[in-house]
Amino acid sequence: MANFTGFTQGNSKDFQSNVILQESLDTFNKDLGFLSAIHRDFGGSAMRFNQELITRIWDIRSTGDVTSFGAAGAAINSYNGGNEDSDGNPVAIKLDQHPYIKFHLTDLEREQSEVSLIAEPAKQAAHALAKSVAENILGEALANADTSTAVAKSAWGVDDLFGIAKAMDDKDMPSDGRWMVMSTEAYYATLEALQGYSNATYNVGPGISEANLDARLAGFQIYTYNGLQSVSDGSATGWDVLAGYQGSLAMVNRLPEFADASMQIGDISNATEPSSGLSLQLRRKYDVFDAKEQYALTLMYGKKAPNDGVNRIIKKKIT
Repeated sequence: MANFTGFTQGNSKDFQSNVILQESLDTFNKDLGFLSAIHRDFGGSAMRFNQELITRIWDIRSTGDVTSFGAAGAAINSYNGGNEDSDGNPVAIKLDQHPYIKFHLTDLEREQSEVSLIAEPAKQAAHALAKSVAENILGEALANADTSTAVAKSAWGVDDLFGIAKAMDDKDMPSDGRWMVMSTEAYYATLEALQGYSNATYNVGPGISEANLDARLAGFQIYTYNGLQSVSDGSATGWDVLAGYQGSLAMVNRLPEFADASMQIGDISNATEPSSGLSLQLRRKYDVFDAKEQYALTLMYGKKAPNDGVNRIIKKKIT
């Protein structure tokens, strides 16, 4: 998946905690690059688990929202008439997702290790946590998606991407900010199909390659996720393509509140990615009897696929 990078150091003065948080955020951002394409409301402020967060998701407006000023026979001679701007109404998303993953370092490991040994378990833990979040977000999208007609792998091609784009056009979805998540099977089938076209066919530029597919194609920013097929039903025969635009899928993220420092046994550190605001928390304590330092990496978030009675996401299967 594509990257969006950066790091702001947490509030811990402990070197190991900061290394773990930095490696975790870097790994998280690399694994969840597609979050940059959807509506996200991230921040480093603390909120309670299951608390509702109010965000604003601008929905599609129609020509019926347009009012003619001073039209013949019309009583509207000011800008006070017409439909109110309703596309920016507040949308409540509950922070009801609070996954975490644990790992530890023993006394022996801490005494004999360099930074790499501290960073490596953090990367692996963050990767597993990010995968869990990705599948949860994609599951929300799949549950609120319209189904496009399945197509045989041998017949799959770029035309199918344009067919999905047309279906989105028919739903009056914005043409900008469109994204598409593909299974690895769909991704490489598309790449193979590209090899069969002349450059002039779809104006993809000289030297058709993987780089062309990673850029915009048929108006979509393309992402891949190797677990997409198993998200919906736990098998490897699920959905291969998921497409939407920025306002069709949303994720919110805040830091979880914790007890007063005087009640803590251990340490709590936070890290926030500066460009997106994605925030992670690391909890640490030392067990004197087990002779090991224990860590729990966590984030708190909510997700939603908003619609106005019409699904704004499309899914497709390659058979």
